[in-house]
Amino acid sequence: MLFEDCLCFQLASLSRFLSKHYRDRIAPYGLTQAQFFMLIALYEEDGALPSRLAEKTHLDRPTVTGLIDRLERDGWVERRSDPEDRRSLRVFLTSKALEHRQPLLTVYDEVNGLFLQKFRPEEWQAFRAFLDRLRDAH
Repeated sequence: MLFEDCLCFQLASLSRFLSKHYRDRIAPYGLTQAQFFMLIALYEEDGALPSRLAEKTHLDRPTVTGLIDRLERDGWVERRSDPEDRRSLRVFLTSKALEHRQPLLTVYDEVNGLFLQKFRPEEWQAFRAFLDRLRDAH
């Protein structure tokens, strides 16, 4: 097998390339890429449980907890008790996060769109199915 046929290398290389585009655009907000995507997940589902955020972002619970800790420390999110189950905490966007919602969603849409435009709709669906199959293989 040739080195260029290594799936891990190809995906990691692509990930670094895509990540650079996001990092350059979110640096002024003081966010890491992981924090940025956690905020995007919360813009879609404000008040989510950490377990839901882990599922949505394909991250493990300890990683999500660390991201939420840092976002809370920096004033982007806050944890609140779940009124239906006081043992659970939900994660909510703060006024700071809501104030930056549109600029951050614009970054997300523009960078994501830059790469999605390379796919025809049926190619994107096939690629997503392939990625899901790889993710589910473990």
